[in-house]
Amino acid sequence: MGILDTEEPNNISAKPKPWEKIGDAFYPYIEVPIENKITTIVGANESGKSHLLSAIEKAITGEGIERRDFCRYSHFFTVKHNELKYPDFGTEWTNLTESDITCIRRIIEVPENVIFDRFLVFRNDRSNLNFYLPEKGDYRPYKINGAKRNINIEIQNLLPRILKIESSIALPPSVPIKKIVKIGEKNYLESKKFELLDQKQRNRIVDALDHFSDNPEVISKVRNLLGEKREQIDDKAVESVKAIVSALGEVNFSDDDKALREKKFELAYKLICEIAEVDTKALLDLTEAIKNGMQGYANGIIEKINRQLAIHLNFPNYWVQDRNFCLKVMARDYDLVFTITDRTGTEYSFDERSQGLRYFLSYFVQYRSHKSHSTKSEILLMDEPDAYLSSQAQQDLLKVFDLFADPGTNSHLTDPIQVIYVTHSPFLIDKNHAERIRVLQKGNEDEGTRVVKDAARNHYEPLRSSIGAYVGETTFIGNCNLMVEGLSDQILIAGVTTYLRARESPNLETLDLNQITIVPSGSASHIPYLVYLARGRDVEQPAVIVLLDSDKSGTEAKKQLLGKGGHHRRPLLREQFILQLGDIQQEFSLAEGNVNPNIEIEDIIPLTICIQATKFYLQEFLKVDESELSPLTEDLVLKKLSSQTILDALQESLGDLPTQDLQINKIGFARNVIRVVNEWSRKQDLSESQKDALQAFEKNFRALFKKLNTMQRRAQQKLTDERLSQKIQRRKKDFNARHPISARREDGFILLDEIEGILETNTENESIKEIEAIKAAIQNLRRDYKLDVDTNKAIDEYSGFQKGLERIKYAGLLASQEESNEQAMLEEALKTSEDTRSDESEIDGLVEVDNGQNLDESTKNTGNSAKNDTSKKPNLHK
Repeated sequence: MGILDTEEPNNISAKPKPWEKIGDAFYPYIEVPIENKITTIVGANESGKSHLLSAIEKAITGEGIERRDFCRYSHFFTVKHNELKYPDFGTEWTNLTESDITCIRRIIEVPENVIFDRFLVFRNDRSNLNFYLPEKGDYRPYKINGAKRNINIEIQNLLPRILKIESSIALPPSVPIKKIVKIGEKNYLESKKFELLDQKQRNRIVDALDHFSDNPEVISKVRNLLGEKREQIDDKAVESVKAIVSALGEVNFSDDDKALREKKFELAYKLICEIAEVDTKALLDLTEAIKNGMQGYANGIIEKINRQLAIHLNFPNYWVQDRNFCLKVMARDYDLVFTITDRTGTEYSFDERSQGLRYFLSYFVQYRSHKSHSTKSEILLMDEPDAYLSSQAQQDLLKVFDLFADPGTNSHLTDPIQVIYVTHSPFLIDKNHAERIRVLQKGNEDEGTRVVKDAARNHYEPLRSSIGAYVGETTFIGNCNLMVEGLSDQILIAGVTTYLRARESPNLETLDLNQITIVPSGSASHIPYLVYLARGRDVEQPAVIVLLDSDKSGTEAKKQLLGKGGHHRRPLLREQFILQLGDIQQEFSLAEGNVNPNIEIEDIIPLTICIQATKFYLQEFLKVDESELSPLTEDLVLKKLSSQTILDALQESLGDLPTQDLQINKIGFARNVIRVVNEWSRKQDLSESQKDALQAFEKNFRALFKKLNTMQRRAQQKLTDERLSQKIQRRKKDFNARHPISARREDGFILLDEIEGILETNTENESIKEIEAIKAAIQNLRRDYKLDVDTNKAIDEYSGFQKGLERIKYAGLLASQEESNEQAMLEEALKTSEDTRSDESEIDGLVEVDNGQNLDESTKNTGNSAKNDTSKKPNLHK
């Protein structure tokens, strides 16, 4: 792709591949491996991310290749006479079908005895095509069969089709009904030009016509020199006529504006006619009904369209911010107008909602309306889809990418589509699949673009630099926050989750790292205060669940969470959202002889794995020779295990070794546990004890994650329950609808009594301070308007009473948002938290990245199971 690897020629052991030699010079390509399903390209500005997407498209299609595609530092970017060149593009393709292989044999002269499962094709100087097949550790060039006609068509039929989601196209607020019909029926000619205009254009015409209706004298008959009368139009009228003509002719739109407008209308057509399956003839019936004043018939058609949208779009399943979201249309003059109803039951126009929702909806419509190609595979390219989306919407978009790459049995897609996208955002990096990330980095001066190899082993520092944000755990931003005692717990949980997902464990027995934020607290003693900071002060409380060891400090932390020492003398967290490992101890397979009831998370790791992880850690960090650790055996540790944790037994066992003063670091131990299970899972010659250990390891953590999953669902479900303020608002709204002008004191008394009843049923879910504030507002309102005196009388100053009802709704909100001195307390708590990590602070730079849900070296090969996918996988050469 015109990008050369500037480092490889300096590697004396590097062997040039056939396509990397030009004359006697060595010009190695940069290779960008692409995942079978989804690949995430990240990098700093001008690092070559968008250039990569363009290169993929040009390498496949051969179209649009220009000299400007050279990087400016390329040796071949020149203006010298007779030396002008075009950049070269190369791709490698794997996972070939029998049909693919047959097609390749037709294109190039491959002997029948040559067996191959991949091929490389290069576009040199735009039109020259060169094929290579791997052969005995090298690559053999093959000529294209010159006798074959239409060779370019053959090649294009072999390579995938490029699919793009237009990231700059949003669903329009409204669309002319006849425009939808015209898109669906190319031969439909009965619409008038006026009916195809958008609302702004029609308004311009109406405003111009008003000039004539207000000034009928602008057209007058005058006598010329020959005595004949002729019509004359004044200058202002001429300007009005010009405005009408320009609106009808769309002369104020540039070609780009027209193209963008047409794409928006086509998106509306796909939504209404392709996804909702609305017949264009029904739309013509709608226009006739509106034209003839048949409002009931028109409303009936609109109701049916909205029902079709609700059935077929199924949008709330993918827009998690509001499960009550509903997209509807209404008819207005010549247009269908899109409206949105949210969880409050309020209806909004598109212009009244954020752009993010419109753009996400547009991306979703493009997904739902896409039809798989009948004979070719497809590759979806998308450049910076995060531009218009909120952090949560970006997380929702990851689900849409998964729908493309891995369509289910009920999907409208018949074949998987490979997805490659570029992003700057940490929220579009799938933490469940670290192996999908490719980091591009721009070197100094003429070094150009390079691919950061094994980004996980480099602790993702290039990734952090590339996106300009810390790719790790940000406290209290997740849909659900899992509070754990320390960083080692976080590393274990995230690492095991990635491991189990690579082993295709059921979703109920793993965690979704994009939907749960693992928050290390420093120690069990800090968890109650961190829970208080997350939930104790605001009306909108995030979902929080807690995992504790069953030791003394874990039990004390649980006691504080459930005690009355919390905010407003109430528990900080309900018991159903707190899990101590001992609570499900019977579901674990623990080491033989381990009868210690005070289990920690390390205790559910089989001893065989613990010993190997300890050895790896000591060899890696303390440079202890492997032979010195041979006395560390299961028998030695089991003798010390009966009444203490596995880590304590391991530490005591290390004291018996000849090498003295060996210490286990919990974070280093946790990282190496993940290394062990990943390495063992890829081996073919495991011993029986190793196989048993892996099985027990998976069983234990699947049981733990299944319980945490249940807790997460319960915590998030609680957030979706109707809030106290919403219940009060609903009662108030019903009351005002029944009594718009006045009401009796009796009616007001009953309303306030009903609200007090709501308060009594919400004591478990709402802040005591909030409830007391609402009760005080009710008492004031009842007293000020004498609602329990002469109850048959009308309420005096009814408008004031209605304002009082509004104050009741907000009384609790205001009470919960009172200022406090808790910020100073937070800073002090964080300082204390840092002090407790003295043995961990020295490797904080390494740990920061592991906070990103196990973005470490052990995950880089977890995507191997995806190689069984039958879709083609390009290994791009730049």
